[in-house]
Amino acid sequence: MIFAGVFVVAVILLLVFNYRHGDTRKCRWRERRGAGESSWTCVQCGATTTGPRGQTPDICLRQTS
Repeated sequence: MIFAGVFVVAVILLLVFNYRHGDTRKCRWRERRGAGESSWTCVQCGATTTGPRGQTPDICLRQTS
């Protein structure tokens, strides 16, 4: 019985701490480095954006329509 309780608490903690705001789990960003900023392209959905070098975007930019 104790094992079941510990298991439930562990699952809840994993769900709470693995939640990523912006849902970028499916995004696979590729970086093209430029002079000051990098151009980022998602190979899953084709979204593009610019940003600082070495910092992947925090949110999914996938178009939902």
